[in-house]
Amino acid sequence: MPIVNLANIWYLIPVLVVFVLCIYLAQSFKSNTIPCIMLLAFLTLLVGHTIEISIVPNVSLVICIIIDEAFTFAAFLSFLWLDRVQVDNNKKKKGKKEKVIKDDGLDLLFKKV
Repeated sequence: MPIVNLANIWYLIPVLVVFVLCIYLAQSFKSNTIPCIMLLAFLTLLVGHTIEISIVPNVSLVICIIIDEAFTFAAFLSFLWLDRVQVDNNKKKKGKKEKVIKDDGLDLLFKKV
């Protein structure tokens, strides 16, 4: 049985609420640090559940891994989005005369699309 069983709805709802609140907080501060921390936390959960499933195979662990991957993907996209917000915010603060970083995570990801 996993320690953080995201297959259980009573664990999933608080994790989802904290995730949404962290994204809202990061958007209000215009910083990509909070989604980065969430991304690392979900990656840690994913690694922990993967190690656990190699020791004791369990159906709920498979569901936990699928949910961890979904949260990791959502945290990565929110990190890229808030990175774009942070770059745009820094452009406004610096003005036109100083050199500003032109590329951010989304531009790098979708450059060839």
